[in-house]
Amino acid sequence: MPFSIDRNTVKLLRIPFSFFLAPLFLFAYSQAETVVHRQALWSFLIIHLLVYPASNGYNSYIDRDEDSIGGLEKPPLPTIQLFYLTIFLDTAATVLALVFVNTLFAICMVLYIAASRAYSSKQVRLKKYPFAGFLTVVFFQGAFTYYMSIAGISGGALRMDMANVFVLLGCSFQIAGAYPLTQVYQHEQDLRDGVVTLSYKLGYIGTFVFTACMFLLCNVCYYLYFTSKGLGMIFFIVQVFFVPIVIWFGVWFSLVWKDRRQANFRNTMRMNWIAAICMNSCFIVLIIINRIPLSYLSAIETAVPEYGYAQETLTDFYLRSTDDLTTRRKIKIVASKTGIEKRYSVIADFDKSPEEYTFFNRNADLLPEPTLSQRMQLYQQHATALSRKAIEQIPDFEYTKKQITHLITVTCTGLFAPGLDVELMRELRLNPSIERSSVNFMGCNAAVLALKNADAICRSNVNAKVLVVCTELCSIHFQKRYNDDYLLSNMLFGDGAAALIVSSQPEMHYQHAVKIDGFKSMILHNGYSDMAWQLSETGFIMNLSSYVPDLIRDNIQPMLRSVGLKADDYRHWAVHPGGKRIVDDFAAALELDKCLLAPTYNVLRNYGNMSSPTVLFVLKEVLEKAKSEHLGNRVFAAAFGPGLSIETMQLQYVQA
Repeated sequence: MPFSIDRNTVKLLRIPFSFFLAPLFLFAYSQAETVVHRQALWSFLIIHLLVYPASNGYNSYIDRDEDSIGGLEKPPLPTIQLFYLTIFLDTAATVLALVFVNTLFAICMVLYIAASRAYSSKQVRLKKYPFAGFLTVVFFQGAFTYYMSIAGISGGALRMDMANVFVLLGCSFQIAGAYPLTQVYQHEQDLRDGVVTLSYKLGYIGTFVFTACMFLLCNVCYYLYFTSKGLGMIFFIVQVFFVPIVIWFGVWFSLVWKDRRQANFRNTMRMNWIAAICMNSCFIVLIIINRIPLSYLSAIETAVPEYGYAQETLTDFYLRSTDDLTTRRKIKIVASKTGIEKRYSVIADFDKSPEEYTFFNRNADLLPEPTLSQRMQLYQQHATALSRKAIEQIPDFEYTKKQITHLITVTCTGLFAPGLDVELMRELRLNPSIERSSVNFMGCNAAVLALKNADAICRSNVNAKVLVVCTELCSIHFQKRYNDDYLLSNMLFGDGAAALIVSSQPEMHYQHAVKIDGFKSMILHNGYSDMAWQLSETGFIMNLSSYVPDLIRDNIQPMLRSVGLKADDYRHWAVHPGGKRIVDDFAAALELDKCLLAPTYNVLRNYGNMSSPTVLFVLKEVLEKAKSEHLGNRVFAAAFGPGLSIETMQLQYVQA
């Protein structure tokens, strides 16, 4: 006679009951650092359609319940078909786990099945021991289920740091609170089966008090978990969903207090439904919140050319280009106030005698000056190599480059075609299908604008990984001019490059993951002509007036106020060192201790103003000084460019 499965056998699997057991899997899905979606789906189906039903069926086959059990008010009597079906489901689950998920998940699942059988089987029968049975359920349906779910969802083991210890404890306390409550109506039936449950030991009122204590401990652990990850607000979102559970628990407790008959199957199932609906909804919301793509900044690396010059050397080069005593005096005064000790250049001429020059005309007065074409040739000769020098310092770049989806190049000191982006793709052998874009001719704050574009890309694509490269060769635009604009620019600017990765998933290259929180901008039209430049036959003509610091000082505070930002909210500052007075006035305007701007002053002193990459040099120094106690702290970055434009970026140290 062919083997067949009757309707009652399927009913005893209590497949809908898996809905009550789904919250921990959904919680794990919402918190997993990485998600392998195909494995996650298979894990969910295997656990909820095979493992849990098989466990329910085996328990029903052994106990042969005549009174109501979880999910069935009037259960039918089991047959041998149910036993064989549970064996088939367990075998299928094991095979599918090995084939479609991973070995760790399969091992965890086999251990869970073994614990479930030991709990119900006549040979071991852990359920007849009130404390051993309780602890088995609490561990395997709590912490172990969360661990097993993470293994299936992420493809790897849960990292056992303090935060994850808290979440594992919270999961077990959650089950510790729920499980005795599900047994409160089964005291008489359990006694007939020779089973003494913890709920029976506690009594009706004691069970409710015990449940309240366990859920309180569960909440404490969840609070410690979320706050240790810098996500305290998520804890309060969870509490909102727990409100209906608490209300019905209180109502039911009051009913049982007055009449012990209210501790019945129907009220228990009502409790189960309310709890399951609220908790499943809560964790689905957490999945939506946590799986919405964000953007994280990581692995800023920098590079400078091989030629480094003391500020005195560069000042002397400038002095030798004129015999006018007044002009020479002005050059010395400006140089002494820059706060710069060293700058770098791709040009080898600045410490040589005129007859050794390779770029400038070989005479002291530097005439005729190099043409725009000559300057662009020098740019093309050095820009790609300097960019590569920064990029190739990114940790594990040979591996990371395979994951790069977008490339953004930034420069305002040179242009050529095919362009820096194509040159980098070719020399670094990047994926030819990478999406690329360029931010050109936008000045010192262009890095922030590029990061704004990278942020938008990552927030719209969960798998995005954007390589941003800022390269400037400011020194190739040295001009033999002596007006106030050029007294400033010739004494400020140097060469440099910075490269960084922005991705949708956090990476731990620093003490903490660095989440990009947002951007704010302002154009000061009254400074339109105070910072600008134009192309000319001999290179870039610079306008850089001494009024720029005044404009920034007078407008930075109103700007922040207008967009709801407060300086007191930020502990760390990465401000573009446009010049010493700009930095001084920025600090004064926001009433900041200059110690907070130490990285800015350091970069200005050691590199000068390199235009777009400069703020990234500062930010790199800020991030490398992060400490464990800085988790949750915010970082404020700002840069200033033509127009006059102010671009700001807000970041936060978060748990990866």
